[in-house]
Amino acid sequence: MKALVTGGAGFIGSNLVKALCDLDHRVVVLDDLSTGHRALVDNRCKFYKGSMANAKLLDKILPGLDVVFHLAATATITYSVKKPQVYFINNFMGGLALLEAMRRNRVKKIIYSSSGAGYGEPAESYVKESSPTNPINPYGASKLVFEQALSAYYHSFGIESASLRYFNVYGPRDEQKSSTRAISGWIKAALKRQPLILYWGGRQIRDYIYVEDVARANILAAQKCRGFKVYNVGAGQGIVMKDIVKKLEAIMGLKLKIKDLGPRPGDPEAVIADISRINKELGWQPKVEFDVGLKNMVDYYRFNRINI
Repeated sequence: MKALVTGGAGFIGSNLVKALCDLDHRVVVLDDLSTGHRALVDNRCKFYKGSMANAKLLDKILPGLDVVFHLAATATITYSVKKPQVYFINNFMGGLALLEAMRRNRVKKIIYSSSGAGYGEPAESYVKESSPTNPINPYGASKLVFEQALSAYYHSFGIESASLRYFNVYGPRDEQKSSTRAISGWIKAALKRQPLILYWGGRQIRDYIYVEDVARANILAAQKCRGFKVYNVGAGQGIVMKDIVKKLEAIMGLKLKIKDLGPRPGDPEAVIADISRINKELGWQPKVEFDVGLKNMVDYYRFNRINI
């Protein structure tokens, strides 16, 4: 398989690139390094620094490729409330530029990193792909609207796609600049003996999925999906945020200090993925237990962190 990974210098993207290279696929990475890091990109792939706004660069990269894994995005929920227009320009308009380049160069499949944030505050904690989508922040809306573009490009131009609605991804290499992801921030703070930032008293319930499992979902989707598909990618079970703090204390052997910032706009109380569709259609299910993944992440930041 010959593949382009947009956003391949980021957290999920760099893990996906490594997984693809380990399977001997030919990989090209496109990343503008606005939030990613060149040092995270596997040396076995070809790297281009640039954005999807550069049509000439895309026309150079895309010919002859089998699939695009589209992960490049502006991805912080908190900041989307402050600068919503930026999110729609980058996440929607940037994606359209990529689709147009794929159409010009006859690349017929795209695997899109979407988000469970598109569900908003669901009526029930467990959400299916058919559940109502009512995003409550600009980030979730910007990710969801591109799924509609993918449907249109499949039916109009035959470009097949799978939209993978990620829930809360965690794991090594979470080095995104200006990231607000909880677990990586907590581990970094704990190692510096700084307070851990919580919201809502840590009462939120979240579905955490390990990044290597997410990479496997992308690869399976590229190999098996046909037409236009949407899949939840999560663990299929929830965990209370304050319980994660307790697990970190046990793993790290520390009593951690907490700073509770209270309510946060655009932050649902509980969202958990129903993953029955992706299991049935692609044969995917999570393999990494949460406690194992959490320890792997602590070990990464303690001992194996890439020098960036």
